[in-house]
Amino acid sequence: FTLVGQQYLADPSRSRVTGGRRLNPLWAYAHVPAGWDGSAQETFELVTAQIERAAPGFRDMVVDWVASPPSAVQEHNANNLGGDISGGANDLVQLIARPRLSPDPYSTGVEGVYLCSSSTAPGGGVHFMCGVNAARRALTDGARTSRRSPGC
Repeated sequence: FTLVGQQYLADPSRSRVTGGRRLNPLWAYAHVPAGWDGSAQETFELVTAQIERAAPGFRDMVVDWVASPPSAVQEHNANNLGGDISGGANDLVQLIARPRLSPDPYSTGVEGVYLCSSSTAPGGGVHFMCGVNAARRALTDGARTSRRSPGC
């Protein structure tokens, strides 16, 4: 599948005018078969063809592009093995036991430091909920700490 976002609709500062023409960025993310290792150009062509199927004429509107094939995604962040940004398996067990079975999967064991990536519940593809859950844990811990430490 291909996921497409036009964030400039919510944040017009992402657009710019060049040569009297308004340029609006478009962000796309696509799943490719495991082990696929195409080049940046091949990645661009793959994603563009998919968008073109739903929006004929899209290719003619592209002024510039940047593409990251799976190997570049992994090179940028070694946790994204094979370009997988969802942190690995995303099955029922992982839904409740990410990254380990624990009543507090956001705890790192270091006070004030929390884990909030797609490697925590509820996992990759549930955008921003890992961070929301970790933030709730941090706020709960902060409230508990401030009640124990009057004068802070």
